[in-house]
Amino acid sequence: MAAQKTHTTTTHSEDGHAVETHEEMHHETEEVSGIGSLGLDPQIFVAQLVNFLIVLFVLWKWAYKPIVKKLNERQAKIEKSVQDAEAIEKRLVSVEEESSAKLSQAKQEAQSIIDQAMENAELKKAEMLETAREEVEKVVHKGREQMAREQEEMLKAARNELAEIVVAASEKVLKDGIDKKKANKLAEEAIETITKS
Repeated sequence: MAAQKTHTTTTHSEDGHAVETHEEMHHETEEVSGIGSLGLDPQIFVAQLVNFLIVLFVLWKWAYKPIVKKLNERQAKIEKSVQDAEAIEKRLVSVEEESSAKLSQAKQEAQSIIDQAMENAELKKAEMLETAREEVEKVVHKGREQMAREQEEMLKAARNELAEIVVAASEKVLKDGIDKKKANKLAEEAIETITKS
C-alpha cells in the first residue's frame, strides 16, 4: 500500500516575506501486522510505554505517596480536632451541670444556715426571756424576804417598845396607886404612842 505525504518548507524572500514550498513525497510502505496495522511504530510504542511507566513510577513514588500521606495526616488531624471539640463540648456541658448542682447545693446550705440561725436566735431569745423572768422572780423573792424581815424587825421593835411602855405604865400605876379609870387612860395613851411611832 502506498502512502503520500506532503512536506512543507518555509523560506524567506529578499523583501522579507515568507514563502512556503510544498514537496510531495511518496513512500512505499510495507504491510505490517499487529501494532503496525494500527499505524504505530512498535519501537516508539515500547519506548513511550517505558517512558510512561517511568513517569508513573516517579509520580507514584515522589508525588502520589507524599500527597496521600499528607491527606491522611490532614484527615487524622481533622478527626482529632473533631473529637477534641466533642470532648470539650461534653466537658462544658458536664461543668455547667456540675456548676448548677453546686449552686443549688450552696443555696440549700445557705437556706439551711439561715433557718438554723433563726432557730438559734429564737432559742436564745427564749433563754434570755427565761433568764430575765428568773432574775425578776429572784428580785421579787428577795424583796419579799427583805420586806418580811423588815416587818418582823418592826414588829419586834414594836413589841419591845410596847413592853417598855407597859413596864413604864405598870411602874407608874404601882407608884401612883391609881384607880381603874386612870389605868384605862394610861392604856389609851400607850396605844396612841405606839400608833404614832
